[in-house]
Order: sequence, then C-alpha cells, then structure tokens
Amino acid sequence: MTGENQQFSTRADEHYHPSGAQPTVEDGYYEEYAEKPAAPPRQRFYKKKKYWIICSIITIILIVVIVLLVLFVAFPKIAQSVMNHSGVDVESAQITFTPPHNLRKRDQAPDGNSTFYMDMKSKMTNTGPFSATISFDNPIEVQYNGNTLGYIDLPSTSVAAGSGQLDAFTAFKIKDQAQFASFAREMLAKPTFTWTLKGQAEITAMTRTAKVSLDKDIVLDGK
Repeated sequence: MTGENQQFSTRADEHYHPSGAQPTVEDGYYEEYAEKPAAPPRQRFYKKKKYWIICSIITIILIVVIVLLVLFVAFPKIAQSVMNHSGVDVESAQITFTPPHNLRKRDQAPDGNSTFYMDMKSKMTNTGPFSATISFDNPIEVQYNGNTLGYIDLPSTSVAAGSGQLDAFTAFKIKDQAQFASFAREMLAKPTFTWTLKGQAEITAMTRTAKVSLDKDIVLDGK
C-alpha cells in the first residue's frame, strides 16, 4: 500500500472512530448500570427474630387474659352449667329407724315418727372434664311431686373425668308427717319413685369456688 493510501485509511478510521471522542450520555448510562451490583433480596418480615419475639409476647398476654376471664367471669356460669347437666344415679338406698352406732349416748334420741335414717350410695355423672370438689349447703330439701317431704344432709364429694361417687348415711327429718304418710303409700305401690333435691352447693376447681343452685332429680326403687 502506498503512502497516500495509508494516509487516506487513517483519516477514514479517525472519522468513524475518533480517538479523542468523549463518552456520550448513553455510554455513561450503560456503564453505570453495568458496574452497580445487584441489590440483596429483602428479608421477609415473618423471618425476622424481632417479629417472633413480639408474637410470643402477644400470645402470652392473650393466654393470661383468657385464663383470668375463665376464672373470674365464666367460671360461675360453667360451674352452674355442670351442675345442671350432671346426673345422680342411685345404686342403692336403704331406710332404717335405728340410729347409727356412732350416735353418742348423751345425744337425744330422735323421734321415730319424724326422723328415719337413709343409707344411699349413688354415682354422679356428666360432671365435666375438670377435677372438682362439691360441698353441699346442708340441709338439702327433698320434694316429691312439688311437695316438701323433709330434709337430708349430703357429704362433700370429689369428681374427676366426668364422674364421682356420692355416698351418704343421713338422717331424714320429716317436715309434715301427714304428707310423708301419703307419699309412703304411693311408694309402696310403685316400682320406682322420683325425689327432687333442692338447695345450694359450692363447686371448687382450679383454685376457684362458685356457689351454685341444686335442683336434681333422683330415682329410687319403690316396693
């Protein structure tokens, strides 16, 4: 190639690719984004330790509030509901006019016309899932067909896992002898009869005590 041709080629290269040309805005735009590293992915909020600490605190507070509501607000209603839905299944009942052997000599012998003794063994059912102690506010009224026959004493008992034993050896104090005599005639003519126990009781569970109303039917064998 001659010198003239080389000079012409050099000028052409400088025309299309000038050596001293400054970078354009477009060149800077691509350079900026080409050199900038990619942003790290943001951590999701539920993966943060602080989030779980706050959730744990809120959960503990809610549990405490619910427990307090159950103990101080809902417990009396729960106790009454348990008493209402529970049952008393009498397994055996025997009546005698002989005072118990532990009656002390200095105690006045009861009148046989107004008092007799009843040995009753029964089972309480549907008492709920919690362990509890039931204390009766004696005496307990005994009704038959809406009429009061007399009064008995029931001992305290414990229930757990939905059931408990209620055994009582108690004096039955007749309120009205004429009314009781009418009942006795009916009792001897029927295979079974129903008494209604009415009174008050206290249920203690989970360190709380609630007073409840007792209105419970029990079925006993007649003749």
